[in-house]
Amino acid sequence: MQTMRRVLLLGAMLLVPVLLAVAGTLLLPPAGPPKVDATPVELGPGPDGAPAHGLEPRPSDSPTAPAEPAPPAPAPSDPDTAPAPQPQATPAEGPVVPAPAPVTPAEPVPVLPPVVIDDDDAGEEDDD
Repeated sequence: MQTMRRVLLLGAMLLVPVLLAVAGTLLLPPAGPPKVDATPVELGPGPDGAPAHGLEPRPSDSPTAPAEPAPPAPAPSDPDTAPAPQPQATPAEGPVVPAPAPVTPAEPVPVLPPVVIDDDDAGEEDDD
């Protein structure tokens, strides 16, 4: 009985490192370059009805147009016609409060060097 336990314990001690080594090789990343799928990922149609493409870049035939066109320049007016007054921002009610003055940083506190006690027996009398 005692011999059987010792044999099983020895077998377990030899088997556990082997199992750990096998599990470690299963967790390693695969060797070699990753496999790349050349076909683009096609998703379902989007809100505009066109199929939505995946994250792969897609060559565009025309350059992208800006979202909002620039506002047209005002037409030159006749010299007889007065230009329309520009709307002005209304000032805030009450007196104008000046901005606070910038705060100067506090001066740093000087750091004192540590106190070093050379003699532990200071104040004691010497017994010769």
